[in-house]
Amino acid sequence: MSLKKITSLTMLLAMFTMTFTGIILFITPPGRVANWANWELFGISKELYGQIHSSFMVLFILATILHIYYNWKPLISYMKNEARQFILFTKDMIIASILFLIFLFGTIYQVSPFSNFLNFGDDIKSSWEKEYGTSPYSHAELSSLKSFTKKLNYDLERSKNILTSNNIAFEDEQSLSQIAKTNSISPKFIYDILRKNFEKGEQKTVPLSGLGKKSIKEVAMTLEISSDEFISKLKSLGLDAKEDDKFKDIAESKDLSPSDILEKLGFKKAD
Repeated sequence: MSLKKITSLTMLLAMFTMTFTGIILFITPPGRVANWANWELFGISKELYGQIHSSFMVLFILATILHIYYNWKPLISYMKNEARQFILFTKDMIIASILFLIFLFGTIYQVSPFSNFLNFGDDIKSSWEKEYGTSPYSHAELSSLKSFTKKLNYDLERSKNILTSNNIAFEDEQSLSQIAKTNSISPKFIYDILRKNFEKGEQKTVPLSGLGKKSIKEVAMTLEISSDEFISKLKSLGLDAKEDDKFKDIAESKDLSPSDILEKLGFKKAD
């Protein structure tokens, strides 16, 4: 067993790993998109790719220090002239330094082709945003359900019922991210369910009076939706109903008026 060989092989493996994770991080979505959509590649999240990259960076640094130690004499020989005199800026060192400075300042000052390469990465990241969208506000996934619905002006109780009707388990104090993780979904998925339910109702403007005496089926016809869809909407509020049930009876079972229910479902009162 040779510690010198182990050091060199460790550097090689660490370099391969950092190269792979570096490429992945170069093309991953921005953090706000990755966290919102629960983005993963090969079952690994962007956050975990970053952690792997950082861990192997430490390993690479330690292996490099040992590599320099074991190869100190050969490295020093690279900075000697033909007379075996030590000269820091040999031709090889000058060329290496020039390459280093070109890449450093080319990146800092966004000089082509470095700017083209970096813009290419930005374009890839932007494409993820178009595909997955962004959260309605910054770090929405960290908000509790109560805070999230308040900021979006969604009724909290209705939101809870919508999630329950979609078999999404949650606790009041959990953040959207925690709820998503518990149910193996993304915060975006939760938002999409809530948004679709609330926006559907907002598209209709109906007379909210005079509907109490009608059956569920008749109310659905007035709302220009199917009975099944209306019953599903009522279920999202925790109301169990059948087509022949009187709307008023269903509402009073929860100490509500028919108009209260329709307003909770997002239907606007006709002028």
